[in-house]
Amino acid sequence: TSASRGYLLGGICWFAIPFSLATSLGLASTALMLPITKEESSAGLVPPAVATHLMGDAGSFLILTMLFMAIVSTGSAESIAVSSLVAYDIYREYINPEATGEQILKVSRVVIIFFGLIMGAFSIALDILGLDLGWIFLFMGICIGSAVVPLWNMMTWNKASARGAVMAAWGGLLLGLFG
Repeated sequence: TSASRGYLLGGICWFAIPFSLATSLGLASTALMLPITKEESSAGLVPPAVATHLMGDAGSFLILTMLFMAIVSTGSAESIAVSSLVAYDIYREYINPEATGEQILKVSRVVIIFFGLIMGAFSIALDILGLDLGWIFLFMGICIGSAVVPLWNMMTWNKASARGAVMAAWGGLLLGLFG
């Protein structure tokens, strides 16, 4: 329907930004032969290195500004999404079906605080364990990558079954983790 087409189109449009940025800065780093170690690359330091090399302090400031804006907007969107899911789909649906707008707002605000604290503790734990962005992206790909094709089939193919999609996603996850 139009909603799923809108999500697909939005995802395709958004994908151009990180893909073009990563490709251009990665190729620029290689072309400029910047002395970036494997650890620095895995920590996501290629874009600041290229921007600093090409633009000096202004490049560093622009990358820092872009990174700050991306982190704040992503964190805000995730917090609002989680709080809305909990407030409307759990609290109002199962705990208090007669909830007023004020009660839902209060639950939403409490969930935002707890979600922020839990994610902050989780990020500190990942840092203590020494897990970098490379590991996180690899693990994330293993965990959710097997669900991409079944979900695509569910949205675009009338003969795809829900049981088949669920089995394919879980089977792919298990093969990715243990195979």
